[in-house]
Order: sequence, then structure tokens, then C-alpha cells
Amino acid sequence: MKKFLVLAALVGVAFTSCVQNEEFAPKPQKEISFEVANYVHSTRANSAFDYASFAASAWVTDDSTEALFLNKEVTKQTIDGTDVWKTADTYYWPLEGTVDFICYYPTGVKPTIVYDYAGVDKLTYTNYPVDDVDVMYADKAVRYSANKSATDNGAGFGIAGYGFTGVPTLFHHALAKLNFEVQNGHHDDGVYLWKVTVKSITANNIHKQGSVTLTHNGNVSPSTYGKWNLPANNVWTPSDPAVTTAYTWDPDSDVVLADATITPFDAKTVYVMPQTLTTVGDHQTITVVYTVDQIRKSDSAVISSKDYNPTLDLYSTTLEHWQMNKDITYTLSFNPKGEMILFAPAVQEWETATGGVTVM
Repeated sequence: MKKFLVLAALVGVAFTSCVQNEEFAPKPQKEISFEVANYVHSTRANSAFDYASFAASAWVTDDSTEALFLNKEVTKQTIDGTDVWKTADTYYWPLEGTVDFICYYPTGVKPTIVYDYAGVDKLTYTNYPVDDVDVMYADKAVRYSANKSATDNGAGFGIAGYGFTGVPTLFHHALAKLNFEVQNGHHDDGVYLWKVTVKSITANNIHKQGSVTLTHNGNVSPSTYGKWNLPANNVWTPSDPAVTTAYTWDPDSDVVLADATITPFDAKTVYVMPQTLTTVGDHQTITVVYTVDQIRKSDSAVISSKDYNPTLDLYSTTLEHWQMNKDITYTLSFNPKGEMILFAPAVQEWETATGGVTVM
């Protein structure tokens, strides 16, 4: 390793030696730093990584599989008037060979990483108790020896004009995200109006602690970003199926549905453990608290009012799993005349965040 690397602490010594005995002075290599952007084909104007830091590990890719650095925090710093992402200690590209990079977020949620130069890498979260943190892992940046820029036809991305400079460190969400929308599915029959007032939604019996292992074939083509192999159905394994929690959406003011407009309900970020939905035992359900008012159209008089708090299954044939990296939205369509709630679940993949290793 020592013949490959010039560390920041030795730079001053190298310059001094250059004056006294030039033939023995190695020229300092280009510095490794990190630049982050959105994982979309976008311009630099709207590229962003909206977190204060992430962590990175790097290995010089020879048979020794010796680490260049492990679990180092990467933060935004200003160097010569330019904002860059880098570790507190300065590292440089090796004089020979290439480097593999694996990154994760946040630095405080550290996965176990098993690196294997020519075999199978593993990235594992073990018995992690899910909370309000967006846990992410990066695609493995494989066999890099220098920075790639947008002028390299998006090298590593396969997208021309990506507007990104650096070795790609493309993050994906390890958890799922859960949201609800509400809609009055039957509000007017010509004689009466039905007004629905939704007060709260609670998701019950949600698995909250579990493990997942991702694998990656380390022996792949150089200068690529390697996607990890995900578990079956892209879900985690609960540490103990009996360990569950409830999440409640309870806005500051009740949501009143006077027409068929689909309305976000208490829009907030709720991260959940990716899991398989079932209809047996203490399975995943929601409890919805709402009131229905029946209003006579001719004089706007409230004819009747009734409170409800049904508990319903979250499983449906169109949504059997809450998968990793998925933004899940359930649209609850109320039928106040028939006292029925219908589901219209939808899943979107997050717009994920990215990072890159930039050589100054």
C-alpha cells in the first residue's frame, strides 16, 4: 500500500524532498473528493444531495484487498473557493491499480460490509430498529483509477450529458416510505350531499425491526457502478414477527372532503421496514377515524351525522409487499352513502440521491 499512496500528512515531506533530492520525490497524485447530485438525468442547477454527510469505504483492487480507508465520514468543504465533498483526512488516487468504493447513509447507521475483490461482496443491516431516518446504500463503484466527467459521455452512467463529475456513488433507499391520500367517492346523489371529515389514520402491527443482506459480484467490468442483488421480494426479514409498532397520521386540523378531490392526508415522511403484507394473525391493518354528515341540498340542512372508526387490512392483491426504495401511497376512497372505504394503492420509486468521487 505505501508504494501506491501519498497521504496528506506526507505531502509536506514530499515537497521538501523535491528541493533537496528531486529524483526521489514522487509527484503528489490527484486528490479524491466526493461530489453529490440527484440520481436523475438533470442539469447541475437542480442537482443536490440534501444531507450533511455520508460514509465511504474504499479498497485498492489488487489481490491483497487492502483497504484505502474504512467508514470515513464525507462532508462538504470549500477548497480554493470550490465546494467539494471529501473526508477529513485527504486521500489520493494510487500510483498504480484501481479503487472500489462503497458508501452508505447515515454515518450513524453502519452496515456490516464484507469486501471480496474477486468474489461476492456483502452489505448487511442486522436487527435494525426502523425510525425516522432515511437509510441508504450506494451502488458499488467498481475499479476506478481517475475521475470521470460529463464530457466522458456519462462514463459509468451510460447517459450522455449527465452533468455529473466523479466516480458514481448512486444511493438507493433501504427502507420504504408510506403515505395516505383520501377521497370522497360518493358525495352527491342529486338530493343529498355527503361530507366526510377524516380525523386520523393509524397503521397497526407494522414490523419495525429486521435484517437484510445485499450481495454483489465483485469481479465485474472496471469503471462501472455495480448494483446490489436484493433479497426475495425486496423485503427485510423481521427480527421477531411479534415486535411491531403503530404509526399515526393525525393532522393539526381535520381533512374535510366535500367533493371528489383526492387530498394528501397529513403529508409527512414515515419510513417503514420493507415487509410482506398478510391477512393472518396480527397482520398489518389501518384504523380510520372519520365522520359523515348527510346534507339536504335544498336547504343545506344536516339531516344526520355519524362517527366511524373501522379497521381494515392493508394487504391487497395489487400490493402484497412494501418493498425497498418504494414510496407507497394508499388512496382511501370513502363511500359515505354505503359506509364503505375502497383502496387504490400505488407505488412509486423514490428519486434517489447520488454521490461521486471527484479527483481535484
